[in-house]
Amino acid sequence: MTVRIGFIGTGGIAVAHLHRLLQVEKAEVVALCDLAPGRSEQAEKDVNAVVRERDPRARTLAAAHYTDYTEMLRREKLDAVFVCLPPFAHGEPERAVIEAGAHLFVEKPVALDLGTAMDILRRLDEQNLLSAVGYQLRYLRSMDRAKELLAGTTVGMAVVMRFGGTPGVPWYRIQSKSGGQLVEMATHHVDQLRYLLGEVRTVYAAAATRIHHLRQPDYDVFDVNCMTLTFASGVVANFANNMISSHGVPQSARGVHIFCDGMTLSHQLGGPLQVLTKDGLEEVPDGVDPMLEQDRAFVQAVAEGRRELIRADYREGIRTLAVTLAGDLSARTGQPVEVEGLLRQAGWEG
Repeated sequence: MTVRIGFIGTGGIAVAHLHRLLQVEKAEVVALCDLAPGRSEQAEKDVNAVVRERDPRARTLAAAHYTDYTEMLRREKLDAVFVCLPPFAHGEPERAVIEAGAHLFVEKPVALDLGTAMDILRRLDEQNLLSAVGYQLRYLRSMDRAKELLAGTTVGMAVVMRFGGTPGVPWYRIQSKSGGQLVEMATHHVDQLRYLLGEVRTVYAAAATRIHHLRQPDYDVFDVNCMTLTFASGVVANFANNMISSHGVPQSARGVHIFCDGMTLSHQLGGPLQVLTKDGLEEVPDGVDPMLEQDRAFVQAVAEGRRELIRADYREGIRTLAVTLAGDLSARTGQPVEVEGLLRQAGWEG
């Protein structure tokens, strides 16, 4: 079965998916939609230019183009839709996709509030549709190995560091549009911790806007953040992130580090998993392009009805969102926040 795919939003992350879907045999991208006139056409042109430069014989895009996703959903027969929108734009597009009966891929974060996310989850469940969220780190071979190693030991604590600059898009520095770095970007590492260590029980955070608002008065997201996490298993973690380090970050101040009984695991984006024991250092390569593996798994799940191939569905996306929202709330109130409490307030039943 060929999976007919549409896109809502054709920015940078959508282009990354488009490149990879051209490598997935069962995927056929037939429609692209973006509110900005000409943007979807430009995305297709840019993707095809890169593909032809690499291999003139390779498959290229030839999609229909829209500026209204409701028109796209009405006119095209789509099996699945990728929603690649800024955080503030989530909600109505997903509801429209579900109403059209298409399976749903959503780039993270799934929403800026749990109420919106819970409504979408309810609709997905009612229609028995497949869903996936863009947490591609779960598809790394090195993470498979990490899970195997962690299953046989006692974990004491984890330390996570993610530092850098503020993305250049103007909506990113506005809290009501991006949700801030923790919700929009560092969410990848929060999800990675959940995948490896289980559910987070409480979050206690301190955060501030220290630098960027001095030059940009409308900059109202936190540009520095520190969290303490406790897990249901008893593991504790420190998580630090900022957006004031565009000048550079020391190599030693990056990544996820998990300290266990007789073993330490470390992983940095784009690098191997490092396993340190009394016998020395072992390195486990990531092994794959995780976004390609993620997209291939979603397409195969849709084509064959195999829900189990998807490692991060919408329900998982909500759980990761809840942890990041708990971190933001704790930083604003100065109080620890129970993650399950936030979920229950939003009507969580799973």
